[in-house]
Amino acid sequence: MQRFIVPTRVSTLVLTMTISVVAQAGLTDPPAPPEPIWGGTAVPECGWPTTVFMDGCTGTLVHPEVVVFASHCMFFAGGNGPNVATFGENSDSPERTVAIDSCTMFPGWVPDETSFGNDVAFCVLSEPVVDVPIVPILMGCETEMLVPGAPITLVGYGVTDQNMFGIKHEVTTEVNGFEGPEISVGGNGTSSCNGDSGGPAYIQLPDGSWRVFGVTSRGTTGSCATASIYGLIHSHTQWIEGETGIDITPCHDADGTWNPDDGCTEFPLTPAIGESTWEQGCALAQLSDPSASCGEPFGEPAGSSGSSGGDTGLDESTGAAPDDTTGFPGGTGGDSTGAVPPPATDDGNTSDTGGTAGDAGQDDDDNVITCSCRTDAPAPAAAWLLLPLLALRRRRRAS
Repeated sequence: MQRFIVPTRVSTLVLTMTISVVAQAGLTDPPAPPEPIWGGTAVPECGWPTTVFMDGCTGTLVHPEVVVFASHCMFFAGGNGPNVATFGENSDSPERTVAIDSCTMFPGWVPDETSFGNDVAFCVLSEPVVDVPIVPILMGCETEMLVPGAPITLVGYGVTDQNMFGIKHEVTTEVNGFEGPEISVGGNGTSSCNGDSGGPAYIQLPDGSWRVFGVTSRGTTGSCATASIYGLIHSHTQWIEGETGIDITPCHDADGTWNPDDGCTEFPLTPAIGESTWEQGCALAQLSDPSASCGEPFGEPAGSSGSSGGDTGLDESTGAAPDDTTGFPGGTGGDSTGAVPPPATDDGNTSDTGGTAGDAGQDDDDNVITCSCRTDAPAPAAAWLLLPLLALRRRRRAS
């Protein structure tokens, strides 16, 4: 059984929500409490500063005005999304909070297997956060790094193996392979858990800079020690830019074409270390030169050697790998910008063996999807949990 990695508060109360994919809804007996995540460590001050707390979920600042997180987190924030994005390492003592103007989930997303690849949402902040160095979205030819065994870092505020919640943690793990339009990561004691929903997966490029590529969606078992399934941000970039009118990809066009502007530079080289303080906006970090990950850096004429960046081993003249005209694996149906590759080998860490607590998915026996969450707040009424799934407003404007 799969369950969504839902927002949570640590306590002894376990609430289970069961949602039928055929418009039937009801509560079931609670399952056994999920195992907490294993293998992670708390981040230092200013570690992964673009990872933010989103009212029980986790999100990623991908542009000074835009935070990306999971569609299913909208349901657990009253159906309209969170009111604020919380920056810092401890959600109970934030370094700063920024009001949210509006949140939008992917059109038509519902928690069944036909739309799992679209478990992506975004919020627009009421004011830009201009002092925190942004880790850009993995785009174009860069996505060809997402191969089985590639090392990655997962970050979130979810439950830990010490039964903590709301403290930003990181864990190093690896890519398992594509699961249709999504990607399987982690396992063997390194993965995400309740409250990490919507949170990021990061990967480091050969030039030393980092990119964010994933949105925590769900797992494939009830254990936080096993693999998680992540949505792919690059497959939803065109939608986000179309909805917001904001260019969130300084090095590429929304379709993955290499087209750097003067913002395609100074990306964090050491985002996990925390080399400055929040009073300084976490801005005193080691930053990259102009990126040349998929072509010539900004300001360099075509055919020149370039001055920075790393060799990804890809076709830098087109920004794509051979036999892939977009460089976009893991597309999402009609919103996809590239063909979906066949699922990669799971190396023993995919759906048959891995997953995370608080996940959601398809039960082959009764065709229902369950969500398990732990909370220290009073249990909400069943109607509050279920009605947002039947009549969810896609957008919210702050009053």
